[in-house]
Amino acid sequence: MISREIPKYLVSRRYISVMISFIVVFSILFMLVYEPFSLAVWFSTNDTLRFSITILFYVAAIVILIISRSTMYALQDRYIMTITRYLWWLMCENLAISLLYTVITLSLFPEPGVTFPSVGIRALFCVTLILAIPNGLILFYAAYHAKCEEFEAASYQLQKAREECRRLELMTKHEKQRREEAVAQAAADERSPRMIKLYDNSGTLRLTINEESLYYLESEDNYIKVHYKHNDKIATYMLRCRTKSVEESLQGTSLRRCHRSFIVNINKIRFVSEEHRLHFINLDDDSIRRIPLSKSYYDAILSSLNVTQRSAASQHPVEEVADAE
Repeated sequence: MISREIPKYLVSRRYISVMISFIVVFSILFMLVYEPFSLAVWFSTNDTLRFSITILFYVAAIVILIISRSTMYALQDRYIMTITRYLWWLMCENLAISLLYTVITLSLFPEPGVTFPSVGIRALFCVTLILAIPNGLILFYAAYHAKCEEFEAASYQLQKAREECRRLELMTKHEKQRREEAVAQAAADERSPRMIKLYDNSGTLRLTINEESLYYLESEDNYIKVHYKHNDKIATYMLRCRTKSVEESLQGTSLRRCHRSFIVNINKIRFVSEEHRLHFINLDDDSIRRIPLSKSYYDAILSSLNVTQRSAASQHPVEEVADAE
């Protein structure tokens, strides 16, 4: 405890000035009311000589305090002022003032039976007592003032923390709202019909069609037959384009290659059938003929169908059956 560093306000200029002023005023009032140095009291306001010596003594004591506290202030950056060092410093101040009083008493006002030890010990006791009262009062006030400042600083930090919490709460709320809006928008985008754009060999846009309306594409020589539903009927559009180019433009859609000549919309598959070890895809429109399913694409198509079934409760239940014709 006593090895701890003293608060910085104890060695500040403001504190030192206030302490010295208060000590001087308090000690003068104290000694005018009570004679602390009863063995040899020469303080007086009636006798000119004694009054002059009294003034000189106080001036000298003030100089001692000013030099002492100024030295303490100058050394605060070079040495750590612990509580132990601070108490020893105050004791040295008391000893210096007591020694000054003892020297004046024995030099200018000698009395029979009054010795250096008797005056010095009595002076040290009284000086320590007199200075302890104002020092204690000022220390108490300074500590109280410091605690008030700490409380104000803590209150300010708490207020800042509350404001930061409110700010983070609002940010979290806004972020959550933005995420919910983004999820809702993504869900809306997912529910909204996706448009597929088909281009010919020259890069000219020839057909824009809703993905949900597109059933399958069939390659025939240098053309692609696009089979889609229009006004509740299956329509066909001839597009001069290579199958590979069309397949590249269908990335990310529900259309998958099932045969070297066919690309099918897996969302339109009703079931997969087998006949004479050949597999066929049956779509959900009975007016459309069966589409051949090559062995090389069989696993990929079934895997896509399973993913579709697990993802969002497909509106077209898919099952694999074996025709027993």
